[in-house]
Amino acid sequence: DGIPWSAPRELVSQGVSCGVAALVGSAPVSGSLSRSLVSRMTGTTSQLACILTACIWIVALPYMSIMSPTPKAVLSAVIVSAVVKGVCMPKDLMKLQGVDFVVGWSTGILTAVTSPTLGFGLGLVLYLVTVPLRSGKGTKQD
Repeated sequence: DGIPWSAPRELVSQGVSCGVAALVGSAPVSGSLSRSLVSRMTGTTSQLACILTACIWIVALPYMSIMSPTPKAVLSAVIVSAVVKGVCMPKDLMKLQGVDFVVGWSTGILTAVTSPTLGFGLGLVLYLVTVPLRSGKGTKQD
């Protein structure tokens, strides 16, 4: 479809899907980010890959009990292999400048040192505190 992958769009869709799941009494939706990242790494370029993945899950769901003996280390290795490149060389963070640099790197470090929830929360607070510094960005004064 020619639509590039977007982390913010992915996060919004994750939030919306969890909200809809809550409204209908379903379990929270998870794993979307890692599935999208793996799909992107394998070179998929259309939404057909997502539809195909969903169909495979629907067919395989009754047989998932055979996966329960799979060690958590194996499952963790699959996830780590998908995200290690982005963690070791965070290109998006390296491109940031000024206030964005401080907020981005602070959030990443806080998340690594504390916990994802606390790190993201503190990063959000830091972002909100720095909003006044951003208000002049992009405005043209005569």
